[in-house]
Amino acid sequence: MDAPRTTPSPTGDPKLDRLLPFAGRLVHAAHHDSRLYMETALADAVDVYGDETTALRALVVLLAAMCPDDATPVELLSWRANATEYRRLRALDVPAAQARVLAARVSERLADRDRRATA
Repeated sequence: MDAPRTTPSPTGDPKLDRLLPFAGRLVHAAHHDSRLYMETALADAVDVYGDETTALRALVVLLAAMCPDDATPVELLSWRANATEYRRLRALDVPAAQARVLAARVSERLADRDRRATA
């Protein structure tokens, strides 16, 4: 008889694995400026660890591990320059990395247009 299949741990730590859904919700909430969902995700993380300091430290490390290491923090946050365009592109299933770049480009072009109009 074959042994039951187990899914490998994505983090190597069962408690961190339990934080994954909350980390995903936190990312989604941050991208949609939803303070209520951010608070809920943070509270859920505290429930896993039992104390706020440990939970928040674990969540910070988990979120950092989820960030691609081939982009700078400024590049990763460039979508904020035109969050509306970023969200529009994501709703059209444009991959996040591509939507981030395109939204920043739109913002740059609008700024260039405004500069030329006032020159």
